[in-house]
Amino acid sequence: MSRAVLLCFWALAGLAGAQDRVAPVRPLPAGAVDPLPPDTKILSQKAANAFGKGDWKTARAAYQEMLSLDAGNALVWANLGAVEQQDGQAKAAIECFEKSVQINPTLATSWSALGLIHSQRGDRYLAVSCLSRAIHEDPLDPRAHNYLAIALRQLGWHTAAEAELQRAIELKPDYGIAHFNLALLYVDQKPPSLELARVHYKKALSLGVEKDALLERRLKE
Repeated sequence: MSRAVLLCFWALAGLAGAQDRVAPVRPLPAGAVDPLPPDTKILSQKAANAFGKGDWKTARAAYQEMLSLDAGNALVWANLGAVEQQDGQAKAAIECFEKSVQINPTLATSWSALGLIHSQRGDRYLAVSCLSRAIHEDPLDPRAHNYLAIALRQLGWHTAAEAELQRAIELKPDYGIAHFNLALLYVDQKPPSLELARVHYKKALSLGVEKDALLERRLKE
């Protein structure tokens, strides 16, 4: 029985105005998730190819057909949620990811996906809850720590957000986006910690993160 990698991706959001940045949710390693329904290899490949091309209609239809064969497959529900999220259907995406974790509560990537969507919708406490659960299921995922830091910062819980970003960098020292978000956090402190912000912004740039004009102006103040 074949296994698949979770297709739960977000394009890098290089947001203007020195906003928090997110990176793609990492795929789950093969063998760490539920097996796909039997005899669906061709459908799985079709869905993956369509997903890569941004053909959400074809990808959605393929995953829905897979669910008609096995409606209790957490992986397929998660993949369908990724399609809905990419297609801008937040409500449908939430329903799919919630179904995914109802079936298999250990799918950390689905919890992260829920947290990101709730954060984008302004449901920050719910975002913190989902992202905390993601970290409970996979405490070594640096991206989940970064996402949780963003949600905590939005609530004004800067000390907790700093701890999560430091943990993300500890787990992945070359995590440029986490360095960027930490620089942003230090600039927002009262009073701002400009030297620390400069250190982490410089590190972020060295790791390939794009320059941010507003943050650079604030660092020169």
